[in-house]
Amino acid sequence: MSRVKHCFVGLLAYSSLLQAQAISPRDFAYGQLAVPVRDAAAYRFALSPNVYQNTVREDLGDLRVFNAEGVVVPFSLSRPAAQSLIHQTPIAVPLFPLHEGAQIRIDGVHLTINSSGSAVNLQTQNGASTNAAVRQYLLDARALDATLSALQLGWPDTAAEYTGRLTVEVSDDLAAWRSLVAAAPIANLRANGQTLVENRLEFPATKARFWRLTWLGVAPTFELTGILAEPAASLTDPARTSLEVNGVVDPKNAREYRFDLGAHPPVSRVSVVLPDWNSVFDVELSSRSTASAPWHLIVRSGFYRLKTADAEQENSPLAVSPDSDRYWRARIIGAGNSPQFPLRLHVEWVPNEVTFLAQGHAPFLLAYGNASATRAEADLSHLPDSLEIAPARLGPVQVTGGANRLIAKPAPFPRMRVALWSVLLLAVGVLSWMAYRIGRDPRDSPQ
Repeated sequence: MSRVKHCFVGLLAYSSLLQAQAISPRDFAYGQLAVPVRDAAAYRFALSPNVYQNTVREDLGDLRVFNAEGVVVPFSLSRPAAQSLIHQTPIAVPLFPLHEGAQIRIDGVHLTINSSGSAVNLQTQNGASTNAAVRQYLLDARALDATLSALQLGWPDTAAEYTGRLTVEVSDDLAAWRSLVAAAPIANLRANGQTLVENRLEFPATKARFWRLTWLGVAPTFELTGILAEPAASLTDPARTSLEVNGVVDPKNAREYRFDLGAHPPVSRVSVVLPDWNSVFDVELSSRSTASAPWHLIVRSGFYRLKTADAEQENSPLAVSPDSDRYWRARIIGAGNSPQFPLRLHVEWVPNEVTFLAQGHAPFLLAYGNASATRAEADLSHLPDSLEIAPARLGPVQVTGGANRLIAKPAPFPRMRVALWSVLLLAVGVLSWMAYRIGRDPRDSPQ
């Protein structure tokens, strides 16, 4: 009986080995090294056009990231936002303290600033500045061609403790002032070896030539040493990749053109390039994922191409919902003659980004192109916001498994399934034989 048990355990171990088959970079058609710019726990890079051209799945499910040991590391796919905020570096602005008694009037203040900005002169209605307490500051922002959203106050590290409030006013001529911030809190406190500093003034995005800061109540005993102006964050479009392909006239309809992108990028902008000068056409654009799938309408619009004495003018690409279809069709609608030459289709997209964890050793390899692969992304949404994600650059394309990996192969003989069923049937047979032996001779005790 013990001999039967050992055989049964051996069969189970063999079935486990069959299940332990691992995927490798050679299971994918192509690869590109992901080279980090610096050491970090995670890295991110944008996909190159080659990935969209040499992957089988539209959802990019047939790609992986391997480490030097050939092990898949956790990764996720994301699409950048259509627009992102760009924060500019704060800029120092000239600061002029107005001592007690100085009158801020256009006829009482004279500012002189040389071209380099290294020498300034401030004169008030009462003459030169005195040693009286400073209750107001004047900022000269004429040299700034930016809209501001905050001011950072600077004072000496040895400044005395203080809590109070500041008003912020703006003017373009030093005569008419308007209030921007009524009472912004300011603090410089120390206790038990700790410090509490509040020296930043936030306000709605504003552009003005002159700024005036006024202390409310008791002014601090220290003077401000400088002011940094923060430009308001601006929206910017992400980097886009473009592709332009020639159209082929439909043999059944001379007013229809077919386009094959040879890839499935997430197209978000599209335009029709007309071959003839000074022409205008109304065009209906449709797309489909495969050559036999039905068409679905994307956009209908007019496109033009004009040539004047000064320059050439064409319509800007039209924004559309992200579309990963490979095949496109342009149909000319309305009256008029057909173009003398085929149309061209211009598409643009924001590349997907891959974020992966630095598990194992470098170099890391992005492998893609496998007709039988399934999605294997990890959920990295729970990573802390404080985690630094360093950029990485993709190297040149290298052949790993070859283009034959892009062709779907017939389902292989299910050896693993047959082996598992064989083990199961053998186990059932062994248990049945044991039950028969016990039932035949009740005096025998089971081993």
